[in-house]
Amino acid sequence: MFSLLDTLAHEGDAVSLKIVSERTGLHPSTAHRILNDLASGGFVERSGPGTYRLGLRLLQLGNLVKTRLDVRELAIRPMQELHRLTGQSVSLYIRQDDEALCVERTSNERNGVQVNRVMGARSPLISSAAGKVLLSHLSGGQLSSLVQSSGLRLESLQTELLAVRSNGLAVDSDHIEMSHQQAATPILDDQGQVVASVTLNTPSQRLSAEWAEALKGCAARISTTLGWAGR
Repeated sequence: MFSLLDTLAHEGDAVSLKIVSERTGLHPSTAHRILNDLASGGFVERSGPGTYRLGLRLLQLGNLVKTRLDVRELAIRPMQELHRLTGQSVSLYIRQDDEALCVERTSNERNGVQVNRVMGARSPLISSAAGKVLLSHLSGGQLSSLVQSSGLRLESLQTELLAVRSNGLAVDSDHIEMSHQQAATPILDDQGQVVASVTLNTPSQRLSAEWAEALKGCAARISTTLGWAGR
């Protein structure tokens, strides 16, 4: 049954019984029997004679799971692993109005690396690495109101955000610890929307290529648990 569902998900569109049987290695009669059982429960739909696709019941169940996903809870373990690897502070930011709000940050304690709730540490969206990541997928219209009050040119910000999208990374001075630099990368939900940014705070000029990739890997693991399956 799991193999059949995975095959239908991988193919994406309506799939014939013959192809399903070949992909799963199941005898056609066995595949047909299981597909009919799945169809009776709404997990599979018949889209034509001898063809099948995933059913809407899976969407209903998926939405129930989605409602209980909390990026803060899902980020804890990847943030701890990144902290152990680098020995540097790792933070989680979300957008609140025109600022990036830090809601989690790692710390060393006697019983290991802890991820603590941090409320109140803020940085401007348009002038911090964490903030630029949170803005990186917005349209020009959405960005225009932000730049009007800052005096920054819209074209300049768009060029910078294009580089962030291309590199998957933003690097800037840390507004909390000025002797450090902040590297940030986006966390995406199942629709590919940026819902948070995870940052690595390092002493200035010490962000190595290895640490940058580790930071991206941390964000990728969190995004995967939120349902993101793209690049």
